[in-house]
Order: sequence, then C-alpha cells, then structure tokens
Amino acid sequence: MVIVRTKRLFPGAIPCLAVLGYLILSIQPAQAIPAFARKFKVKCYSCHTIPPALNKTGYMFKRLGYRMPPDEMDGTKPAPKIADLDKNIPFSLTNSVALIAQGSFSLDKVRGDSPSSSSSFNLDEAALFAAGAVPDSNFSYFTQFELFQDGETSLETAVLSYTGGRANSSFFGKAGEMHLQEGEGTRAAMFYNLFPEPSLILTNTSPLNFTLDQHPVGINVGYTWASNYFKQVFAVSAKVTNGVNPDGSEILLNSTKNSKDFWFDADYWFGPDGGVTFMTYYGRKDQVQNAGADDEFTFHPTIRRYGVFGNYLFFDKLDVLGGYLRSNDDFQDVADSSKTSFISNGYRGEVDYYFKPGLALMARYDRLNQTLAGGPVTHTDAWAIGGLHALTQLGNVVIRGSYTHERDTDPASGSVSTDKLFKIDLRIMW
Repeated sequence: MVIVRTKRLFPGAIPCLAVLGYLILSIQPAQAIPAFARKFKVKCYSCHTIPPALNKTGYMFKRLGYRMPPDEMDGTKPAPKIADLDKNIPFSLTNSVALIAQGSFSLDKVRGDSPSSSSSFNLDEAALFAAGAVPDSNFSYFTQFELFQDGETSLETAVLSYTGGRANSSFFGKAGEMHLQEGEGTRAAMFYNLFPEPSLILTNTSPLNFTLDQHPVGINVGYTWASNYFKQVFAVSAKVTNGVNPDGSEILLNSTKNSKDFWFDADYWFGPDGGVTFMTYYGRKDQVQNAGADDEFTFHPTIRRYGVFGNYLFFDKLDVLGGYLRSNDDFQDVADSSKTSFISNGYRGEVDYYFKPGLALMARYDRLNQTLAGGPVTHTDAWAIGGLHALTQLGNVVIRGSYTHERDTDPASGSVSTDKLFKIDLRIMW
C-alpha cells in the first residue's frame, strides 16, 4: 500500500527553528576540556572538524594508537618510533576517561501502515569511555560502556591494540569487541558525522537482518604510511569477526559458526583534508524465514558489501562528500527452492559549510534502489538539513538542530512509510 506523503512541516517546527538559529549564531563560548584535549593541551578541532567528525589529524591519531602525530616529521631525520610519541606525558586518570551525555527534544511524524505523531524530551545517550596509550609501550586501549542508550546498558566496545613501527610507517593489531565501520575511512565513509544519525546507506537493515552498524568480536590488523608533514596518507585495514546471529545481533560469546566474516578498508588522504575510501564486507549468517509458521525454515545466505566514498574540503570551509555502496546478498523465500538475490545500490551526497571553527551548516541526501528475488526495483530516500554550534572554545559542548525527511519502501511487501523528524540536541563531552 502506497501512502501519500504530507507536504507541511510541523506547525511548531518553524518557531523552534528560529530559536535554534538564534542559539547557534549568538551563544558565546565557555570553557571546558575533554580527555584527549586535556592530555595533549589542544582544542577538539585539532582532531575534529566539529566533534565527532574526524579530520586527517584525528584519523592519524587513531591509527597511531591514540598518540598525537609529530610536528617535526619533515624527512630530514627518521620519524619517531610509536612508543616515543608521547613518552614525556605521564599517565593521568582524567586524561584517559571521558563521559559523554546527550539530551534532545524531538517532533516525529510517521505516515504509513502504522501512523503516529509524537513530541518528547529525550535522554539519547550517556556513555563512559576509557581510552589511551599505555605509557612507555606500544600498547593502547579503547573501551566504551553505554550507561544508557535506547533504554539499555551495554558494553559497546572493548579493544586492546598494539601499534609498531614509526610515525610515518606503522602497523597495528587489535582484538576485542569493535564497531565494524566506526572511525574507518575518510569522512564520507565514517559513521559518526555532523548529523545525529549516520548516513542511511551505512545503517540500512537488509531483509536478512544485517547492517554494517554492528559491534562484533574479532581481530583487526592494519598498516599506515604517511608522507612528510602527513600531506598524504595511505592506509589499509582488515577485520575477521564472529558475525551476527539470525536476528541480526552480534555473536559475542561461544560462536557456533564454522565460518567467519571478513571486512577490508583502504583509505587515501590527500591535500588539506580530503580523501577516498574503498571498503568491502563478506560474511555468512543463519536466516530464519517464516518464523513461527508451519513452513518455517533456515538457510545460510552469503552477504556482500562493496563501497567507494570520498570527500574534499575546499578553502577550509566547504566540505563536499559522496559515496556509493552496493549490497548483493543471497535470498530464499521458500524451502528447497533455488536461491535468488537481494540487490541494493545506495548513493549519498552531503555538503557541510564551516563558517568558523565550531559553527557549521549541513545538508545531505541518501537514496537506495533495491530489488528482492528479481522483483520490481523499490526506492528509499532521505534528505536532511541542519546546523550545529560548539558552545565552548574547545568544542566539547555542541548544540545541534536538524530536520530529516525519510521515505522508506519495503523491498519485500512494497509498502511505503514516511518519517519526518525535527530534533534539537545538546551533546556534552567531558
């Protein structure tokens, strides 16, 4: 059933946008320092365009095991060894622990088979982080514990890393529970960005209950090369993980799968702050069809993802991002029938304009063209606009406003739903 989309914005959204615009443009900075900025005595903008979006320095900071890239790497002498990058900085608990909290007000209107309309004040997230390099060693660690998210408490990430080599030619190995795509790639391929939610083509859930937005357990290895002054960076990463359960949740303990899932990423950063990313994913899972019915059965589809993404920052002001992601998954609708396919071609485009450090406006568009079992092509698209402003000189308190219009078409049933969401949120990072 196709639902006709309404054309009017929420009646209360216009005055809210006016208030938000005043806040974004007029609030004066205050003072506060988050964990890594405390340790290295820098502003958040050293590693982020605006938190949490990483720039090239922030990308290298993570690749070097949470160690700051050296300023003196001009090629006249050997680059520093990894363990020497922060050798003179003593360990401090306050420089290794961070707390992030986000609250919001939202107006949400859904049109479709289950229409709804709501407005609410929300506690979106409260998370505790412990991360950093182990002093006088090549080891580092990163742990993210969700104190509250979606009404639940959970361990989101727990990784122990070893990084060897020198600042211009390093390698790493990691093990633990990690996000499949978080922080990997250039900005167009990263999950965390200027909007409240990641790009639709990265988070869309397929008919096989699979999404790249997952936290499996496994190992991750990589290599990073950098030219003088880090003007160019080439990096590769590969992961082997447990994969997911039939319902799409991560396999965290006692995996019964004989096969493992594989993920590969290659990044090339160039110019002031631009880059290109290629990524691919290959995995298998159990899929339960017609659950609870007399004709329930289980099959074992292969899941494939291939993507190319890129971005370039013009004049230190205008960031242009784009990307393409293809899905090609096995699909079986009836037991003992031949397998068919779920095919998805996803496209994304985004423009972010930075008026000054900590103040930006952004707009993006995502589109998915999907077909299931040789059926008709269905279309899902989403567009969003927004603005954000850091309320501190160091960039660790950010207010943001956004409006998202998403039209989803189910590739199996063909049903259509439309979701309009206006949201103002405040994110505090200590």
